[in-house]
Amino acid sequence: MHDRRLRTALVIVVVAVGCSVAWWNAAAKKTGASTAQCKAGKPCVCNQIGACVRTCAGPGCEFECHSTGSCTFVCPKGKCNATSDATGSTTLSCAGNGCNLTCSGTGTCTLAGCKKDCKLTCSGVGVCTNTCKDPSCS
Repeated sequence: MHDRRLRTALVIVVVAVGCSVAWWNAAAKKTGASTAQCKAGKPCVCNQIGACVRTCAGPGCEFECHSTGSCTFVCPKGKCNATSDATGSTTLSCAGNGCNLTCSGTGTCTLAGCKKDCKLTCSGVGVCTNTCKDPSCS
């Protein structure tokens, strides 16, 4: 009877360790730096620990930042939208104009490089900066 309990306990420990290792390996895939190209109409998401850079291949990408690290979204052709509820920094670089950045996280948010028709909306506790000085920007 004692051997059966010991074997059962040992099996439980081995299974628990195996599950922990599998979880750790899955979590480890979402850490570190990440760079990718994005297309309009496809999800473009950063949800990791570490730096995340996403570049829009054309106009009109939809970016999302749910990261603990930094998110940098690059939109050279404009008309991109980005949302962030991150704890790190989020930057939307919009040289093509006509972009929107909405932040509700605790990190900093910056809408950079835009010359007109760019909107920054912040409801989080972080610092928000819009470098656009044109009256069409808010």
